[in-house]
Amino acid sequence: MKPNEKAELERQGAKAAVRGEDALMNPMLLLHNMPLATGETRQEWRQRLDAWQAGYEQQVLKPLSIKWLPTGR
Repeated sequence: MKPNEKAELERQGAKAAVRGEDALMNPMLLLHNMPLATGETRQEWRQRLDAWQAGYEQQVLKPLSIKWLPTGR
């Protein structure tokens, strides 16, 4: 994987989570991104798959920051 590629895939995964997309929307699961289509090794592909998933999961597992609004009393 290229030097900044892992961080970029993690960022994309986190953004997908923020948009409310399902984890199965990982672009590495698309046929044209799989090893048979790209020519990369399964290990390289798995690193990309895992990087996107890590960003997604990190975002999903973040605690919600809730700001309480005054009730007007």
